[in-house]
Amino acid sequence: MNKTLLEKAFALASACALLLFAAASASAWESGEEIARLKKEVPSLETFGVNSAVIWQRDFESKMLADGSMDIFRRTIIMMGENVPLDWKASRYPAPAGGELSVTEAAWYNTMTGVKEGELPVAEEKLAGGASVKVVGVPDAAVGRAVVIVTHEKRAGTYGVDETINMAGSLPIWEQNVSVEVPAGMELFWAGRDMKEPSVSERNNVRSYKWQVMNQLPWHGEGFVLNERPMLSFSTRKGASQSLRKLNELARSMPPIPLPAAVRGDGRRAGARLAEYVAAPQRTLKGYPGDYVRTAEQIPEDGPWTPWEQTFILKRWLETAGCEASLWWEAKMPLDEAVPASTTLFEAPVLEVRASERGKTSYFKAGLPFSASKIPSSIAGTEVYAPTDDGYVSKRLPSGASSDNRLALLWKLNLDDMGRADGTLDVTATGGWSELFSGGELPEPNELSDFLIKRINFAISGMEIAPRKTELLPTGYRLTFAVRCAPGIVHGGSMLLRLPGGVPLQVSEMIRQEKQYTLRFPFVIDQKVRMDMPKGYRMLQMPPLKKLGDGTKVVLKESITHWPKKAELLADSVWSVKTRAADSMTAQLMKEELAATLRWPVLDLPFRK
Repeated sequence: MNKTLLEKAFALASACALLLFAAASASAWESGEEIARLKKEVPSLETFGVNSAVIWQRDFESKMLADGSMDIFRRTIIMMGENVPLDWKASRYPAPAGGELSVTEAAWYNTMTGVKEGELPVAEEKLAGGASVKVVGVPDAAVGRAVVIVTHEKRAGTYGVDETINMAGSLPIWEQNVSVEVPAGMELFWAGRDMKEPSVSERNNVRSYKWQVMNQLPWHGEGFVLNERPMLSFSTRKGASQSLRKLNELARSMPPIPLPAAVRGDGRRAGARLAEYVAAPQRTLKGYPGDYVRTAEQIPEDGPWTPWEQTFILKRWLETAGCEASLWWEAKMPLDEAVPASTTLFEAPVLEVRASERGKTSYFKAGLPFSASKIPSSIAGTEVYAPTDDGYVSKRLPSGASSDNRLALLWKLNLDDMGRADGTLDVTATGGWSELFSGGELPEPNELSDFLIKRINFAISGMEIAPRKTELLPTGYRLTFAVRCAPGIVHGGSMLLRLPGGVPLQVSEMIRQEKQYTLRFPFVIDQKVRMDMPKGYRMLQMPPLKKLGDGTKVVLKESITHWPKKAELLADSVWSVKTRAADSMTAQLMKEELAATLRWPVLDLPFRK
């Protein structure tokens, strides 16, 4: 089912939901009763365009206790279809720093009878660094059943009300309920993306805020075209300046870890050396939430550390080494003094690094490649924030150059008289492309061919590729493959030659954009063919070549040259996009350029002896 049909189905389902759904009763939540109710209300899996699973219900309940501590309950009912989705086979629930988490129910139910049929396995792991994680497994036996997972989290009084909830994920969600209870007279500040006003009530000296969202479409992450995630954030404090000051206090709470002896000296490269050291894989904790920061006594001198801890430690080291290091914060949505003062509203800390007063500026974000005088593509053009004495300041990071995000395909082929070719394909992905394809990391060598074919659409049937060489670059990688293919169709003294080429699958996201959108990064797609041909052929007719967007920030140029005497063919297609923001006119031009780029790998060239 395509997106348009899926949206229509959701619209119809929403209309039904408004008629069927009543506010949750004040009585205790009971799994069997909820499943029986939802069984009558939720449309079939086919309505959602999937056959794997749909989240029937997702509840978040937060209660502020008299001592300022928090009780948080999360309840999820997932209707499993023909298989268990990969990301639900093992769900991980880490305990908060200084708090506790328990799994109060993990089971699957028969939806026809509402009877519990089995328990889900629950294990406890101790992560490197000391955190406790509950792991809930969903076996294949749960297929066709309603899976229930309920967790209870206790947070110490130092936390207060501070939460940001992602309201969309990889699966459709039929019903979502968020409720927050605070003492009567206390106000709760909130901000949301795609959220309506809550209902507010008071009873027994408790003020309750309740939100409800019905029929949430899936959200599959930020791709080639930015797709902002629906979310809800709330806090009993107000204003970005408060949360920013609290975050900077958290950064200053890091213990004084000595500068590593291995990277002392060499002031000119201090920033790069320290960034590489602190963020090395062996010094990076895995399995933690992105914003997890341990207490000072839990943080070891030699690591490993969480990404936020790495950033805070690096800031101190850089300053010790004589570099300027300013701490900025990337937010999950635009900030002002009306938003809740929630520290969870921030995605990550970003360091602005300058080796000297006149030195060039670099930016560090844990988990992204660091390169002197460069900005990681994932945060290029991002608005970042920092506190001041009387408020806060914001700035937009440079968008970076399109040449920083280059995807280059270079074909070097020898074509024989039968139309068969062999040679090499070099694939160079830097900046945003390497992050988009693989997060900057690569699979094992024996998996590289499959890795490439899943990311780039090659229009040559029967093409065989085998990895030959891998070269890591400062902001990406170059992969070399041995190639065998049959791009030519030979009949008598004639040959129809199809140009080899490829198009990243992600760029198809632009096809669905009708008016305006924002790209993840400016980019270059550079395709080159260098082919030695059998002697004696001449090209009968040059195909129509494209030259689009001259004088704009989105330019596509194609060229083809055939030298009969040298028996060589040179073909080039370069698509350069120097902006992230596409208004309606730019979007239309880019749609034409995308069509030309998709046509390039299926361009036919007629030859005759």
